Amino acid sequence: MTSEVGEIEGRGADSPAEMRKRHSMLVRRPPVWVAQLLIAVVILAGWQWLPDVRWVTNTFNFASPFFISSPSQIAVEIWHMLIGGAHVPLLWSPLAQTLLSALLGTALGIAIGLAAGLVLSSSAYLQAVARPYVLALNAVPRVAVIPIIVLIVASAFAADVITAFTVVVFLVFFNAFEGASTVDRDIIANVKILGAGRFDILWRVRRPLAVAWTFASIPNAIAFGLVGTVTTEIFTGSSGIGQLLIAGVDTSNATLTFAVVGELTIVGVLLVVISMTLRRRVLHWMPESSVG
Repeated sequence: MTSEVGEIEGRGADSPAEMRKRHSMLVRRPPVWVAQLLIAVVILAGWQWLPDVRWVTNTFNFASPFFISSPSQIAVEIWHMLIGGAHVPLLWSPLAQTLLSALLGTALGIAIGLAAGLVLSSSAYLQAVARPYVLALNAVPRVAVIPIIVLIVASAFAADVITAFTVVVFLVFFNAFEGASTVDRDIIANVKILGAGRFDILWRVRRPLAVAWTFASIPNAIAFGLVGTVTTEIFTGSSGIGQLLIAGVDTSNATLTFAVVGELTIVGVLLVVISMTLRRRVLHWMPESSVG
């Protein structure tokens, strides 16, 4: 007994690191996906059954199924829109129209934003000339520009594409500009000593960083382009997802409205996941924390 006490006293108190390790072993957190799933289940369960409680609907008028529908009804509506059903519009044609406009406008915005950011980063004179105009245009709310685009452009499809382009181009431009501007001056001085001209510095030194920063902004660019396109479709009433949203609101059909929003969310998440996968493959040489 005395030897055991002496052994414990000789060992001394545990270090803070050992205490934290022991505490973490005793208190196990659930995996991230389990916590995420639990949150989703709680939200969907509350959405499904709380409107059936009279006190809830009497206290919160918006909690009525007439205004917020229910997850089960929305799931059935989405299924009918996918396969076709009575009095339910089919999804595929409006979705294709919206995706074509959004992706085309986003692609144009990425290309022109990258080129403009790369060119301006290479010339202090051009930066000084363009700076007030770029800041002024970027300060204009994109939603406020949509009615002007609709009035000027006769084609609803062209208005959708131009809006997506307008939303995306400035986002990509500032990323490309900042990326190309981060080149260390010592690197530029060294390549000049080796005989590189202005175009060589632009193409071989600044361009890789501008492209890297552009790819880092692509997930946000796709999401913003999709939002801009749908918003323009609501203004123009063109045959896209925006038209389905208008139909749901005009007929006070909460189930249809939430179903369209849910489908649009799923499509947006898929596009962002695809773009993030592409970004990681292209920027495999960058640290994970930098890529995101």
